[in-house]
Amino acid sequence: VKKMIGTQREVIAQRKDNSTFPCVLGLSQIRDSGLYCGFIRDLTSEKAAQAEIIESHDHMTKILDASFDSLFCINEKGIIQLVSDASSRVLGYTKEELQGQNIKMIMPEGHARKHDSYLERYIATGFKKMIGKQREVEARRKDGTCFPCTLGLSELTTCHGERQFVGYLKDVTVQKSLLIAEAERENADSLLHNILPEHIAHRLKQNPGLIADHFDNTTICFADIVGFTDRATLMSPHDVVSMLNDLFSRFDFLVGRYDLNKVKTIGDCYMVTSIPSSELEHDGCARVCHFALDLMKAVRAFNSTGPQYGHIEMRVGIAIGQVVAGVVGTKRFLFDMWGDAVNVAARMEQLGLPGQIQVTKEVIDNAGGAFSFECRGQLTVKGKGVMDTYLLKSAKNGDPRKSFRQPLTPSRPPAKMRSKSTKL
Repeated sequence: VKKMIGTQREVIAQRKDNSTFPCVLGLSQIRDSGLYCGFIRDLTSEKAAQAEIIESHDHMTKILDASFDSLFCINEKGIIQLVSDASSRVLGYTKEELQGQNIKMIMPEGHARKHDSYLERYIATGFKKMIGKQREVEARRKDGTCFPCTLGLSELTTCHGERQFVGYLKDVTVQKSLLIAEAERENADSLLHNILPEHIAHRLKQNPGLIADHFDNTTICFADIVGFTDRATLMSPHDVVSMLNDLFSRFDFLVGRYDLNKVKTIGDCYMVTSIPSSELEHDGCARVCHFALDLMKAVRAFNSTGPQYGHIEMRVGIAIGQVVAGVVGTKRFLFDMWGDAVNVAARMEQLGLPGQIQVTKEVIDNAGGAFSFECRGQLTVKGKGVMDTYLLKSAKNGDPRKSFRQPLTPSRPPAKMRSKSTKL
């Protein structure tokens, strides 16, 4: 009994019905009486409340640990009170290494230096910079490496009136890598589409093998600057490139306008063809003829902008016929065409007149009655002998694009390529 005098402890008491219950027992001695005074306080309700709190805490901890993202709870001084299992996986620390430490330990050095002052300023002023928001920041692992993550913060008040802050970190390294890879893929696709025709680029992405096709009725156009070599020797390298870039950019716009295929530029020579597919064979020749007429207009507009490069004249040649087309090279792709029609078009340009568009009889037959031509006469063409040649003078109709079929789009690739024999 003397061990209990003046103290209290938890014991088990028994009721009349022999049931037991937890209680607090306290004893004191009444002075000079030889009597003892004791009290008993039933702890059944308190024990039940404590068990519920413990169960609730364990349940909350399990919820935190089930999260895929890192979760932290810190107090007003930035000391970590609670941390999830995911934090250990992401940051490389154990729970024990994190709890009780300042949250600055997971921040890069520059941000860590500012963290305490930011937290103090927020508590003093209530100015919210991060609370209730999320943004992308960097976090630091135990091994000192940093990684991108999404940080979100919110504030809560405990039942004891203490202010605490809950934050989550989501590692976005994989997402960032995927975004970078997607951006690189889009850049590669854009570059590929700038180099190759739309339908050829699509085929090459689907099957990066050999692409070689035969086409029966492709129109080829060559345009060349008259006297370019002599002109270039009198110009600075910058002026030569600037002049060609300005002029060829105007031609590039017309290629897009008439949905044609820019094959290549060789020095001052610009090569364009109709889209080599069965779908546009019907009006490909007319498109090229309109392009050539507008090209001459573009040259006149170029000359009117200023005399800094001198007066420029173009020779243009057009022919139509069978070609073989394909992609050559592995380091730098090139979609090129070969065949008798290509050689004839080049000869039409080389034997042409400055400021004129020279064509073959086959071009007149395929272009229809939409254009005016002038007979130039017979010329001796290398590899072909004597040929009748003509000059394309003008178009008879208004806006030529209204009668054209719809241009190709990435979602509607051209009809299946086919090889067949056609008498020209």
